[in-house]
Order: sequence, then C-alpha cells, then structure tokens
Amino acid sequence: MKRIFRKNQVIIAALAVMIAAAGYLNYSGRLFNDKDKSTETSGELANKELLDISDEDLASASGDIQSQDSDSEGKDGSVDGTPGEAVLTNGDASAVVAEAKVTREQVRAKNKESLMEIIDNDKLSDEQKKDAVNQMVQMTDLAEKEAAAETLLASKGFNEAVVSLTAESADVVVNADELSDANRAQIEDIVSRKTGIDAQNIVITPVRSDGK
Repeated sequence: MKRIFRKNQVIIAALAVMIAAAGYLNYSGRLFNDKDKSTETSGELANKELLDISDEDLASASGDIQSQDSDSEGKDGSVDGTPGEAVLTNGDASAVVAEAKVTREQVRAKNKESLMEIIDNDKLSDEQKKDAVNQMVQMTDLAEKEAAAETLLASKGFNEAVVSLTAESADVVVNADELSDANRAQIEDIVSRKTGIDAQNIVITPVRSDGK
C-alpha cells in the first residue's frame, strides 16, 4: 500500500509539474504574441505615418514648384509662342550674315595656314615659296578691300553686309527684306569703287528677316 501511495504521489507531482510548465509556456506564448503584435502594430503605424508624411511632403513640394514656376513666369514677363517665334525669326537674318563672316574668316585662316606651311618648308624651292608669299599678300589685300567696302556700306545704312572677294568677283550678302534697283546700284557702286571689281561680277544676295 505504501508503495502504491508513493507511486501515486510521484504521478501527481509529475502531473502538477507538467501542468505548471504548460501554463507557463502558454502565458509566455501569449506574452510574446502580444509583443509581436504590438511591434507589428507600431511598425505598421510608423510606416503609415511615414507614407502619410511623404505624400504630404510631395504634395507640398509640388505646390511649391508650381508656385515658383508661376512666380518666375510673372517676373520674367512670360509671352506666348508667337512673340517668341518672332524674336527668333527676326534674328535669322543677322545669324546668316554673322555665319557668312565666320565662314569667310575660317576659309581664309585655313588658306593662310597652308601657305605658311609652304613658306616654312625647307624642302620646297624658292619659287614655290615666293608664289606662296604672293598669295598671302593677295589675301591680305582682299581682306582690306572687303573691310573697306563693308565699312562704307554700313555708313550708307547697310549695317549688316558681308563682302567676300576673289581676284575677279565679289559676293555681297545684305540683311534686307528686299532691295530696290537704286539700292542695288548703290551697293554695286560702293563695292566696285572699293575693290576694283566690275559691277557685272558683283552678286548681291539680300537675306530676309524670315531667313529666306
């Protein structure tokens, strides 16, 4: 009987320990689950707040940008597309004239460079060097005549004119919508007197303000 009683006590004690352990584990599990849920909830709220702040910031930034754009347009005195196009068009003729001058100078500079290479080349004959020197002198003379003609044309009201000379001809580009016969005769007379080119070898090209 004593053995049976002791055995029952051992079994009861073991059951009590198991019940206590199960209760502790259950409590711990609930505690951890609550903490996890609390952590997840806090994380979700934080993320939500972050998203909300980001949306607000973006909306605010977008509004600031639009406001700044409007202010800039107001300060700058914005205009519609037509006036802008008119400004560009009005500058086309001047751009063509300027480009003609640049092209003329670039070609002349390249030719001078080639002639200088001939003059400085010890392997070439004196005759070849002399010919190169003569061409250099001729180019300088043409440049001086072009400048003189352009200066006189400007004094007569043709402010943007480019005169490009060869030994026997002259090309004149003038910033003008149209030229009357009197205008052409005046230009031909000026260019002919300053360059020595015959009027029949002078080509005059007016450049309209629309670039045509």
